[in-house]
Amino acid sequence: MQDTAIISYMGIDNKTGKAKITFLFDNKNILRHTEELKGNKLVLDINKWFKKRSKNANAYLWKLIEELSQKLNISRKEIYRKYIYEAGTYQELGMSEDAMNRFSKIWEEKGLGWFSEKVVNEYGELVLRVYFGSSTYNTKEMARLLNSVIQDCKSQNIETKTQAEIDSLLKAWH
Repeated sequence: MQDTAIISYMGIDNKTGKAKITFLFDNKNILRHTEELKGNKLVLDINKWFKKRSKNANAYLWKLIEELSQKLNISRKEIYRKYIYEAGTYQELGMSEDAMNRFSKIWEEKGLGWFSEKVVNEYGELVLRVYFGSSTYNTKEMARLLNSVIQDCKSQNIETKTQAEIDSLLKAWH
């Protein structure tokens, strides 16, 4: 079950001394789904909400990648991964080298933009840098990715939407 909410209260419960947080949910129908959970210990995953990118923006991204692919005679996968690598989102994970190899294999099965590389971090440790596919991007990350593709299209004389149209797409995200 997943829903959006805001925190309306944070404090300490006087009886137990434990943290107490009250949420106001956008959808009142959540009560039907949570009644059976009342009194049970739960696992919560709370994240800041971001407006998702528009499907039009994603379709436009892939249209431009296809045009670059044809112009440069490079596969769509290679071009997409180049942009994910340069403008995308990643996380560095510490683990044994054997675990890195196994994890990479599983990670890369998630999709085209999901790949990894072994790198030495700022502390001199070998870590696995894992990249996320654009399907997980928030609007800020997607805007950075799309702008990078647009700049390269312009340098290859590939026609892009007008600046006003691009601004309209980006404005819709924010």
